[in-house]
Amino acid sequence: MVEDGGTERAPGAKRKALLKWGRIGVTVAAVAYLVSRVEPRDVVDAFKRLSPGAALLAVLVVLLGLFCGMIRWRLLLRAYGAIDLPSWPRTAHLYFVGHFYNTYAPGGVGGDVIRGVAGRKAFGDLDWAAATSGVAVVFIERVIGVAALLVLAASAYLLRPIPGMESVGLWATLGIGAAAAALVGIAIAPKLAPHLPESLGKPLRALPQLRSALPFFGAVLLSLVIHTVNIVAGHAIMHSLEPSVTLAESAVVMPLIGASAFFPLTVGGAGVREAAFALLYGTVGVPEATAYAGSLAFWATQLLTAGIGGIVNMVVPLSGTDRA
Repeated sequence: MVEDGGTERAPGAKRKALLKWGRIGVTVAAVAYLVSRVEPRDVVDAFKRLSPGAALLAVLVVLLGLFCGMIRWRLLLRAYGAIDLPSWPRTAHLYFVGHFYNTYAPGGVGGDVIRGVAGRKAFGDLDWAAATSGVAVVFIERVIGVAALLVLAASAYLLRPIPGMESVGLWATLGIGAAAAALVGIAIAPKLAPHLPESLGKPLRALPQLRSALPFFGAVLLSLVIHTVNIVAGHAIMHSLEPSVTLAESAVVMPLIGASAFFPLTVGGAGVREAAFALLYGTVGVPEATAYAGSLAFWATQLLTAGIGGIVNMVVPLSGTDRA
């Protein structure tokens, strides 16, 4: 039986290994392509223009965004019927460790999965149904976060149109529509469960239902605050490197750059993020080398703040039930 089980697991392990090395290969190829487009010395020279004050401001506002994220998660747990919210120390522990895995692991969602599984304790049990509720709440958190990001990008574009980005409104509308459809789908899924095969109906019945609208809308507003914070962090860096960049321009560009973090085929968004900085800030006249320097500086703020989660996890490791 052990041999059979090992034989069954081998293909899955092989696929994971291929995906891992595929992501590394795509990352290396993307970075190599970008390096071929500019002189590394120009990027270094641009990076030297970053003021310590701008860098410190970026780190502080990113930390503020993480604190707002903790509040948002707790609000959504309450909105979807959690009966035992994690303590604030545990909330901070799980959120920082999740931020660490989201940043340092490929795909940008590993930490969300860990946090979602650990969040099942808030629903009063450790079984798979409670785990489904915990993961679903984190998924909902991501959905409203993406919707808020698109709302900010579209609103900023209406206030300060940027040539070459006329399709922002269309893509924002489509994205917000998809987010709304996902939330409605979660809401009606349990009602559809009796009409589906048991293999599909069983997990749908376990999805959490919205119990309180007030904390839900509070979470939506906090999503706008969180992405506004990221805009400020990115703008502080870019304005330090290229003073001609305005806050209104960053308000359009940074949310779109934020979407690159969800690209699953690179490690930590490397390559894709730099390309997004160069392409989008290039529309407002930022030289490519300067955009790359800004991207690396912004990434450094993510690495630094996520590193806190890595240290926390070494000092107080997640328990087995958190990872299960």
